[in-house]
Amino acid sequence: MTRNTGLTIAPFPGGFGAEVRQIDLAGEVPAEAAAELDAALDAHTVLVFRGQDLNEDDQLRLAEVFGGGTLRSHPDEKRAETTAHARAIGLVTNIRENGKPIGSLPDGELWFHYDGAFIDAPYRATLLYAVEVPDSGGHTLFADMYRAFDALDPDTRAVLRGRTCLHYFDHVTYAERADPNPDLDQVRHARHPAVIRHPHNGRPVLYVSPLQTARIEGMNAAESASLLTRLFAYTENPDLIYEHVWRKGDLVIWDNWGTAHARTDFPADQTRLLRRSIVRGKPLAEAAF
Repeated sequence: MTRNTGLTIAPFPGGFGAEVRQIDLAGEVPAEAAAELDAALDAHTVLVFRGQDLNEDDQLRLAEVFGGGTLRSHPDEKRAETTAHARAIGLVTNIRENGKPIGSLPDGELWFHYDGAFIDAPYRATLLYAVEVPDSGGHTLFADMYRAFDALDPDTRAVLRGRTCLHYFDHVTYAERADPNPDLDQVRHARHPAVIRHPHNGRPVLYVSPLQTARIEGMNAAESASLLTRLFAYTENPDLIYEHVWRKGDLVIWDNWGTAHARTDFPADQTRLLRRSIVRGKPLAEAAF
C-alpha cells in the first residue's frame, strides 16, 4: 500500500511481515509517515527496512514513532555510558573486550521467545539495526503467533481460555540445571495470559515460547509440560515463520505482542554487531482471551 508519504509497504508472501521501501530513516520521520509506519506494524507485525545509514539518534527517534517511549535496551546490559540516551541503545554482539562481552546475547543459537515476557509489561516493539553481520548464519526467525492461534483445534482453545502462564528470564537456563523450579524471589518472572487479544487490533495471539514459558498455571506438572510441548510445535512450524537474513544497514522492527522470534547459530570467529532499542509496553492481563 502507498500513501502521499511516498513510502511503499510491500507485504511478504503469506501476509506476515513486510518490507518498507522508499524511505530514508536518517533524520526526522515526517508525522504522516510516522502514522503510516505505526499502523503498518500493527498490520504486518514485522517491518524490514533495507540499506539504511543510521546513527543512534536516528534509531531512537524512530523508536518514538511507535509510542510509549523507549526503555533501557536490555536489563543485563552494562554499558560504560550512564546517560539515558546510552542506556536506551543496546548492543547485541559477540564482540568482547578483555574477555567480556560488550553487549548481550553474544553467541550462537537462541530459541523462540517474546522480548520482555519476564516483566509485567512486555515490550511493545523491538528495533534492531545491523552494523556488522557474519558471512553466514545469525538469521532472525519470526513466528506468526496470530496464525499459531488460528491453527489450534477448538478443544485446545477451550483449555487455554482464561489460563495464565509463568515466564522466566530465561526458563531454559533453569530447566537445564538440577533445580528446574528456582525460588521465584530470586528470578525475574511474570505471568501473562496463555492467549492474549492484541491490545491494538484485538486479534488473538498464542503467547507462549520455548525459551521462557515455564508452565501453565492451574495444571499439574505433567499436564502443563505435555500441553506446552504441543504448543511449542506451532511456534516452530516453518509454515508460520519469516526468516530474516541480515545485511549491513538493515533495520528491522517487530511487534513483541504478535510474534515470537529466534536466532540461528553463526560462526564464533565472525563478528555480529546489531544495535537494539525497545519500546515500552503495557500489562497484558486485561488483554486475556
